[in-house]
Amino acid sequence: MRYKVGDKVRVRSDLNVNLDCSPTVVEEMLCKAGDIVTISAVNDNDYRIDGFRYYWTDEMFEGLVEGELTAEEAIKVLADMCARECKNCELGKLVKESRYSFCSAYRREHPDKVVEILKQWKKDHEKKEIEVELAYVVRVIEDLGYTKRCVYEGDVTEVKEEAMKRVLKEYCKEHEGKFFTVYEEICRVKE
Repeated sequence: MRYKVGDKVRVRSDLNVNLDCSPTVVEEMLCKAGDIVTISAVNDNDYRIDGFRYYWTDEMFEGLVEGELTAEEAIKVLADMCARECKNCELGKLVKESRYSFCSAYRREHPDKVVEILKQWKKDHEKKEIEVELAYVVRVIEDLGYTKRCVYEGDVTEVKEEAMKRVLKEYCKEHEGKFFTVYEEICRVKE
C-alpha cells in the first residue's frame, strides 16, 4: 500500500467505472474525480477515505498532494486565523493595504492570495512530530551532607566507568568539595 492514514491524495480526474482495479469503481465514486481526499483507513488491499463509504485502491489516486488544502481544511484554517486579533493577521494586513473595507470582500476578489496565506498559516501552525534521542549522561553531584545537588551534567560516549571517572576528575580539578558522579541513559526531545 502506498499511502498511510492521514495522507492527502488526489482522486484521478479520469476516474471511470471501466478502470481495471479491484475493488471496482462504482458510479457513486465518480463525484470524487479530481478531488483531494484524506485516507482514513488502510486495509490489506484497499483504503477508506474520510466521509465516503466505498473502498479505494492505489489505481484510483493520482498521488500524494503536498501543500494543498481541502475545502474543509481551508474553512478550519480561516476560522482559526479569524479567532485571533485582526491586527496580527496576514490577511488583515493585506486588506488594510488594499481598497477593501472587509476581509470578506478581499477574499471574494483575491481567492488565490487568500489560499496562499491559509497554506502558509497552516504550515506555520502544524504540530510537528516530536523527535527523541537516547543519550548517555554523567552528572556530578555535590554532597552537602543534608542535601545533594547536581552541579554539572554532560553527554558522554565512552564506557560507563571510564566516563564517570574522567568527568569526576576533571570537575574536581577546578572545584573543592565532596562530589560523586552518576551515570544515566536518558531519552530526551531532540533540539
